[in-house]
Amino acid sequence: MRKNLFMKRSLVFLLFLPLVLFFSCGGKTTTRPIKPKYKFTINGVVVKDLSLGKDIAYFTILRDSVLFDSAVVKVGSDTLKSKGGGVYSKETSHPSQLFGFGNAVTITVSSAKDSFTLESNVVIPGSFQIIAKVPDTVYSHTVNVALQFSAASNASGYFISVLKRNNTEGTLGHTALIPWDKIGNYPIPNTTFRDIHDNYKTGIYLIYLIAYNKSFLAYPDMRFQLPGGNISGANGTIGAGVVASEDSIKAK
Repeated sequence: MRKNLFMKRSLVFLLFLPLVLFFSCGGKTTTRPIKPKYKFTINGVVVKDLSLGKDIAYFTILRDSVLFDSAVVKVGSDTLKSKGGGVYSKETSHPSQLFGFGNAVTITVSSAKDSFTLESNVVIPGSFQIIAKVPDTVYSHTVNVALQFSAASNASGYFISVLKRNNTEGTLGHTALIPWDKIGNYPIPNTTFRDIHDNYKTGIYLIYLIAYNKSFLAYPDMRFQLPGGNISGANGTIGAGVVASEDSIKAK
């Protein structure tokens, strides 16, 4: 009886030994691969630019600070094509449109292989316009111009950019955020029409007025300047805006 029991135990040991050798010998350890976690940086803006007559959606995407071209970017029901170099964009010329005034827009950025999805919501500001410039012609002795404009619904803020047409003289112009107490009646300073040497420069100056929701970033073919760079941060920002129809003022 003991002999049979010994033989059985020996047989179990001999069967178990190859399994141990199979899993522990050979100098190789196999583990399940773990997907790396990446940091995505997404900057974008959706704009109704009445000065260009276009609706524009423009985004740039980085993955771990490297330009990323394999994302899927959707603005509402529209998919933005990758242009390469981390850029995704789409535009339509009016009367066609990507979105309407006052519309809530859902933006989705995803990368299936990275198990990454980001959803953001912005609201396109309502329609607004420049109503009047007082005076409508400026002279070297003019103190400032009162720019009167209507307000836009859903606007987080406004900024203005005044630039001399075909500026080859280094005219200063004027670009600034508009304080809340100046909305509707903003004074454009006389320094707008001078150069760095304080020389008065006659000519036509173009006026751009922008209402934005959350933030505002630069996009291709933009005709104006931004006040001190991108608004509300330059890293991971998504916003919306409306550019009022371009206006002008003459300096004599």
